[in-house]
Amino acid sequence: MYATVRVLSHRGPIRVELARWGEQLVVIKRFLGGSPLLAERLHREGQVVQKLSHENIVPLLATGEDRLIYAYCPGIPLSTALMAGPLKLTLALKLTTDLLKALDYAHGQGVIHFDVKPANIIVRGDSALLTDFGFAKDLALTAITQQGMLLGTPNYMAPEQFRGDRSDLRSDLYSVGAVLYHMLTGAPPYGSQVIKVLTGDTTVPLAPLTGEASCLNEVMRLALTPQPWQRYPSAAAMLAAINGDYRDPGF
Repeated sequence: MYATVRVLSHRGPIRVELARWGEQLVVIKRFLGGSPLLAERLHREGQVVQKLSHENIVPLLATGEDRLIYAYCPGIPLSTALMAGPLKLTLALKLTTDLLKALDYAHGQGVIHFDVKPANIIVRGDSALLTDFGFAKDLALTAITQQGMLLGTPNYMAPEQFRGDRSDLRSDLYSVGAVLYHMLTGAPPYGSQVIKVLTGDTTVPLAPLTGEASCLNEVMRLALTPQPWQRYPSAAAMLAAINGDYRDPGF
């Protein structure tokens, strides 16, 4: 049994609650009924996250017929932190390092997240945890998609994902690039022109990074290229490139 402490979010038939479960605080993601597709997605999310165990991924503690019980990890969403403006370069790179380590592990388990964005990243001091695998794809399981449904967030979504292709782990690397760009500049790449980019307009320019972050412009170019085969081949390769382009004694 558990006791709800407060509701964290409530969108449609999915409610996320902070709750007390025995002696510990947990986060419970509940399905309230009404949509068989969302019920199936919640069940699939449980199947996916149960196979993941990494220090930079919020752990799943238990599953029920209509709920997932996650560990409570105190911190703030990166989306909240970014409301105050860009982050310092060293912090942005530390969070990106944690994110890429989490994705490198998940990809190694055959899991592609497909919704990497600031709202799904918890910041705890100078560490990051990846959460919400509700749109994730496990390459070992049969896909569940609904015709015409957009799965992801356009500001951080790779062009091929926008077109409905959910088969390439490099879509997550595009999203990491978009998140890193947001952390360094205070806004996602391409701004109000993002839909043009996602639909194939190659004339929309990407404003370059300036100041001490300018050393990462090549990383941004490769991470945010429209063609997945021109991006880094893996999260580990992208992390190695970042570490090669910027080194700080305290990083």
